[in-house]
Amino acid sequence: MPTPELQEFLAKIQGGDEGSVEAMLQELDPFLRRVIRLRLLDGRLRRAVDTTDILQSLLKDFLRQPAAGEPAETSSAQLCAYLAAAVRHKVQTRLRKERRHAGSLPEEWEPASPEPDVGKRVENQDFAESIRGRLDESARLLLDLKAQGLTWQEVAAKVGGRADALRMRLNRAVAAVLTELGDKG
Repeated sequence: MPTPELQEFLAKIQGGDEGSVEAMLQELDPFLRRVIRLRLLDGRLRRAVDTTDILQSLLKDFLRQPAAGEPAETSSAQLCAYLAAAVRHKVQTRLRKERRHAGSLPEEWEPASPEPDVGKRVENQDFAESIRGRLDESARLLLDLKAQGLTWQEVAAKVGGRADALRMRLNRAVAAVLTELGDKG
C-alpha cells in the first residue's frame, strides 16, 4: 500500500505541480547519484559519461511517463527500486554503445599520444647531440641553421653557395657520422 505522501506526490505530478517535482528531485537526487556512481565502474565508460548525464536521461524518461501508469501499490521503497533498476538499464545501454564504438580494443587500452614518450625523446636528443658533436664546424653550422627552421635557400644566402650543394654536404656528413657510430655499436 502506498504511503500517503507518495500518493499525494503522484497526484500532484498528474496535476502538473512543478513544486512537487522539484521537491521529489531534491529528495531523490543524492540516492540516484550514489546508485549511478556505483554502476559506473568501467573506466572507459566513466571517461565518456558523467553521473549527471545518466541522471538527466533517467529523470527525463521518468517524468515524461504519465504518473497514471504507476501501480496503485507503489511505495517509496518500490519507487527507489524502480529507479535503481532504471539506472542499471541506462548504464548497461551506454556501456554497450561505448564498447560498440571501441570495437575489439582491450579493456586497459588507452589512446597513445603521437609524441614519443619522455625516455624516447631524451634518447633521440642525446643521439642528435652525439651526431652534432662529431660533425665538423661547417656541417654543424648547416645543421644549426636548418634546426632554426630556415629553408635551404635561406641557408645558402647566409653561408654562401648553392642550396642543393649545401644540403648534400650536410647529408654526406651526417651519413659519415652514422656509419662511424654503426661501426662502433
